[in-house]
Amino acid sequence: MRRLLSMLLLLLSWQGSMAQADSSEILSTLLANQLEPLLDNLSAEGSFEFNTLGEEILTYLKRPLDLNRASSSDLYALGILDDIQISNLLRYREDHGNFISIYELQAIPSFDLRTIALLRHFTDVQSTIADMQLSPMQMATQGTNELYLRWTRFAQQKMGFKSQNGSDPAYLGDANQYYIRFRHHYAYKFSYGITMEKDPGEVLWSRTGRQGPAFMRAHLYLRDYSKRLQYLALGDFTVSLGQGLIMHSGYGRGKSALVTSIKKGGHTIKPYTSVNEFSFLRGAALGLRLGNFSLVIFASSKHEDANIIRDSLDGPDQDLPFSSLQSTGLHRTKNEIEDKESITRNIVGGKLGFKRDNFTMNANLVHARLNGTFAPQQNAYSQFYRPNSALTNVSLDYTYMFQNFHLFGEGAVSSNGGLALLNGLLIGLNRYADLAILYRRVDRSYQGLQSNAFLESTRAVNEEGLYLGTKITFSPHCWLNLYADVWKNPWLSFAADAPSEGREYFARLTYFIKRKVEAYAQFRNESKPRNYRSSHDQVNRIRVGSRKQLRLHISHKVSPSLELRNRIEFSYNNTSPNATSKGLLLYQDVIFRSMNSPISFTARVAYFDTDDFASRIYAYENDVLHSFSIPAYYHQGFRYYGNLRWKASRNLVLEFRWEESRFHHLDQISTGHEAILGRVRSRFKFQMRYGF
Repeated sequence: MRRLLSMLLLLLSWQGSMAQADSSEILSTLLANQLEPLLDNLSAEGSFEFNTLGEEILTYLKRPLDLNRASSSDLYALGILDDIQISNLLRYREDHGNFISIYELQAIPSFDLRTIALLRHFTDVQSTIADMQLSPMQMATQGTNELYLRWTRFAQQKMGFKSQNGSDPAYLGDANQYYIRFRHHYAYKFSYGITMEKDPGEVLWSRTGRQGPAFMRAHLYLRDYSKRLQYLALGDFTVSLGQGLIMHSGYGRGKSALVTSIKKGGHTIKPYTSVNEFSFLRGAALGLRLGNFSLVIFASSKHEDANIIRDSLDGPDQDLPFSSLQSTGLHRTKNEIEDKESITRNIVGGKLGFKRDNFTMNANLVHARLNGTFAPQQNAYSQFYRPNSALTNVSLDYTYMFQNFHLFGEGAVSSNGGLALLNGLLIGLNRYADLAILYRRVDRSYQGLQSNAFLESTRAVNEEGLYLGTKITFSPHCWLNLYADVWKNPWLSFAADAPSEGREYFARLTYFIKRKVEAYAQFRNESKPRNYRSSHDQVNRIRVGSRKQLRLHISHKVSPSLELRNRIEFSYNNTSPNATSKGLLLYQDVIFRSMNSPISFTARVAYFDTDDFASRIYAYENDVLHSFSIPAYYHQGFRYYGNLRWKASRNLVLEFRWEESRFHHLDQISTGHEAILGRVRSRFKFQMRYGF
């Protein structure tokens, strides 16, 4: 009775229910804070190719996740909760029994109003356990079908499509980009589908087979079918093991505004439906539950692009020498087509897990073999990196929860003897403060071709570091996120010809009023060692350069249908002794979405002024569903875009996007084959989404 009265008070304090928001609006809100900080570490302008990131979240819009049955992997897959919130939710459910209402989340430490407002769209407390009684054939016929057709094209012609001095254009295909995807799914339990894409400059189809369709992927996936059968995947899928020291496919969490989200998790096997052509496996995977034990096995054989060393093509194909594997997935020129699928990578592996109460331990193994000779360019910093055509990685990972403490970690070894270690601790100090600690150490000789761990370096090699993150809640409307990360490279690195150290600090103060205002001020400072050589030096010197960023952001709900977002951001970079680089970004967003209108739109006008690419500023842009636009703003000029969405019927949605960048003082945009003569670069995008 006492708990019921408490729930009534919590329900009244919620101040009414929220209207069901548009799916694209929710997805944009979830992903912007996660992606923007990760992009600051990119070294070149590029696109984010995990285009179906958030697809599982949208599935939960139609079939909400049952909080009374959700596992830690299910909660992690939502992408809304940090690791401390997940631990607190599971502990609260264990102590107090099943949830009576979604609003009971307000009684759990570390759950703020903004998180609950988002979570409310995807979760419920009503069981859907009856779904498990359906056969695969029933799920194949009773689920939902989705068809996506997308066309994209730049308005201006790039140099790669032009004839040079009478020769043929470098790009063999036309300038259109096509994307076709069909997917059938029954909630999150069963899905099958096919994805095809042609990038600009690629040939759609040719008789040789070396060209087009440039990208074609298919999958069949079954999850949680019975108490014993946990996973079954055929075709294209991803595998995530431990904390990513030996394998973590696809997108993974790193340093971001979610300062306590440092632990990798989620489901071990997932279907692959994105267009990134590198981060997936092709073959079969099986997952079984055996009481307190679980077993996952997988096998993959996939052709991959590689930079072939053409001066050494005397041997047989199985000894084909290559300097590196390619991840761009582009096949536009003759050389790119020659490198297409030139190497075969075979992978077998598995995981044996044990779980009892709040303790979990897994033994992981991955063995990979390439059918060519891996001959990377040897430099001083990479002299301990001597990969063979075959590589084996073994690791142990663990998770243990005790009251407010959540420990996790992984230790790994590669077949050449290199070691890697990662350990973390999450602590719910009280209702107002959470703390995250992570220590990692990776030998200079460690090798992991599929690794994707919480590290400063892109590869898991030559790093030792300590991360501290905390979230302090002052009131239900105001909280502060902080992190500090310090690391060192005991051996030479790509950017520094000597052992070196680096550090990064981050702070974000957020103010939130439900359904009205969300505002934050954010500061980030990163210091990294870099090579420097003056005109009088014979060898490189090491200098610590810093990059500082200050952001002020406000989002204001003018009405239930109209939202305005404003941002001003400054960047400061001094990576060289005698030069500094500064940047400024200002933008205004207008978002209109009404429950009473089939038409919705978003638009932005942005002004940017940076000295060069070093002071670039990234900003998330709204786009058509399952397409991400996250450009780097640099040089000087304006950028604007508009997205128009029309829900023509219950099953048909049409989306159109137009974007344009106008640069000052430029006669050419970009370089090489991607160069555009002039100061204007614009692009059009059209997408049809049909569900039945």
